Amino acid sequence: MSLPTSRYRPDAAPDYGHRFHAGNVGDVWKHTALVAVLAGAAADGRRVAYVDTHAGEGRYALGPTGEWTEGIGRLWDVPDLPDGAVADYVRLVRELGRRAPRPVDYPGSPALARAVLGPQAWMTLVERDEATRDALAASFAGDRNARIVLGCGLAELVPALGVAADVTVALVDPPWTQKSDWVTVPDAVVRAAGTTATLVLWYPVKSLTRPNAMIARLEAAGVAGTIAELVTTPLTHQRNRLNGSGVLVVRPPDGVLERLAAAAPVIGAACATQPGTWSFRLQAFGRP
Repeated sequence: MSLPTSRYRPDAAPDYGHRFHAGNVGDVWKHTALVAVLAGAAADGRRVAYVDTHAGEGRYALGPTGEWTEGIGRLWDVPDLPDGAVADYVRLVRELGRRAPRPVDYPGSPALARAVLGPQAWMTLVERDEATRDALAASFAGDRNARIVLGCGLAELVPALGVAADVTVALVDPPWTQKSDWVTVPDAVVRAAGTTATLVLWYPVKSLTRPNAMIARLEAAGVAGTIAELVTTPLTHQRNRLNGSGVLVVRPPDGVLERLAAAAPVIGAACATQPGTWSFRLQAFGRP
């Protein structure tokens, strides 16, 4: 759902919290990328540890209307999705959600990660809001390999990457409620990039100014990565919703970037708010 008008100011950063926007096109792009990265990381039997810095509640009820209608609602009952990252993601959402003609609830990143990695993977799920953390803990009750942490995900990120595993994958998924996030979040990624972990950072796009500044900041700090950015509403169209979103991937598993490049036209064509009008940017930066 969109935010109430009384809370919106043209100069304010929109609230991209999980509950408000579950299942929207930003979630579709983020989770398509996450599922592809995790599947690639776990290939050939590799043992994967997963870290989620802003884990949320774990599952979200979807009302009769809402932003999900521009996201998972556009893909829910498409019968002939081509094999690839989008089909893998939609299949998992269908399996984890209640069977219905439309999406009734939407799984969060931790549920998708557990479904991809299986019950033996070690998971560290960080959430700063106590009530949200409690809901997440309830959804993972009995899961002995999931550690639920109440705290700041950016502060917990590097310590959480020390788990012994063949590959560690961290999703950095902040709510982007403050302008200062465009400095504090990439600075946390810079610190985490000094480890051997695969990093996935999701970010909103309403213009290219802040994403470009963030990329420049990361590159100046010596980080090498690739952004995959999907815009489904023209950036010239100002609205109190996402125009698009991007994922920054540091140390992607083999084949993941190619899978995302193939996924973009599928999601773009299905989720464009103006038929046929979408764009995709795949850009590497830094020296690997």
